[in-house]
Amino acid sequence: MTVRTFLPGRGSSVVARPKIAAGEVGQVQATPLANGKWRARARMRNDAGELVQLRAEGATEAAAREELLARAKALTTHTKAIVTGASTIAEVAEAWLPTIRVRAENGTLSWSTYENYETTVRLTLVPICGGVRLDALTVGRCDRIIQNLLTDRGVSSARKARSVLSLICGFAVRDDAMLTNPVRDVTRLPTPEKKTAMLTPEQVPAIRELMTRWREDSGMGPRPHWRALVDGMDIMLGTSARVGECIGLRRCDVEITTAPPTILIDGTVIQNKEQGIRRKDAPKRTRQRRRVALPAVAAEAVRRRLALAEKGPEALLFPTKTGKPMSVSNYERLLRSFIDDNRDELIRLGVDVDEYSTHIYRRTTATLVERAAGITIASRLLGHANEQITRTSYVVTAEQVDPVTVDILDSILGANV
Repeated sequence: MTVRTFLPGRGSSVVARPKIAAGEVGQVQATPLANGKWRARARMRNDAGELVQLRAEGATEAAAREELLARAKALTTHTKAIVTGASTIAEVAEAWLPTIRVRAENGTLSWSTYENYETTVRLTLVPICGGVRLDALTVGRCDRIIQNLLTDRGVSSARKARSVLSLICGFAVRDDAMLTNPVRDVTRLPTPEKKTAMLTPEQVPAIRELMTRWREDSGMGPRPHWRALVDGMDIMLGTSARVGECIGLRRCDVEITTAPPTILIDGTVIQNKEQGIRRKDAPKRTRQRRRVALPAVAAEAVRRRLALAEKGPEALLFPTKTGKPMSVSNYERLLRSFIDDNRDELIRLGVDVDEYSTHIYRRTTATLVERAAGITIASRLLGHANEQITRTSYVVTAEQVDPVTVDILDSILGANV
């Protein structure tokens, strides 16, 4: 359609009406109806380039226009951006966090992860750089923010901040507020030093004896739950289970009459603000579900737990007095209390008390199995999909190289006569 107009001194001229771009809505006309409502009409061009006539009704003119725009939005990917280049990091984070919460509500993301993101935003990013606008957030500025955090708060805080800031910028890129994600090109942060503390076969029975005698006659009131410490240690050492997987074991997960006895690791105890303490019906990763044969020491610990457990297949092997799951934090607090009370004895045994946590059991099992049977079996026992994860994060490399290399090289190079 064209419109004829007259330009002074030049006669008539034909000016074409501007073409509606794909995803845009033309002029909206609103008219009152006899029934008291309003009708809004407009044309829009959808993403395929076709003109579409839109009509919508509402109780008021504003309601009719709003309904029409909502119908137009459903026909195109061109929508009004939630954030812009003028938005600050704090404003973008405020828009981003609800999208992460929806994923937690749908079960595609753990509540613990959402809460960790929210905490990093609230306690780290907003106080440090919440007022910085996206159009001023260059690679260099991102790098300085992360490097300052590395200096002031350490590598762990810097790594968390970098991860969450990258997710926030990725959200802004998808909303067309940024062209690229500047966090991707910041300086790589140092990798945390690999922990190498583990228990030796000689230390384990000595630690078990210390746990058994812990506060036996101290006169300090009721004894701590020492039996949970002993049985938990034996099960974790014998299966490579994480602490949450260990205390999440149920009666129905145990096959004690088979030879050898086995347990099914298919759940873990989790804790978050939204759901409290509960057993999740999957390990840390769903693919890590596995059935593990029990060595004698772990089988004996499982038998003790079965004798103490309530009846019923869902009964937990490490319950609280009310039958609910013991929390990971309570178990680890119990272990720290034991370590504090027996620090001198543990040091005399050669135990690295500063690195002694439930994680040391898993690292010990991974290392002992790898040295005896190779990385493949060790990785499978730990439930890893990638052997490199086992080698990098768990297996402690032996100082002594296998002397078989002497025979190999002598046979190839020949003895020096």
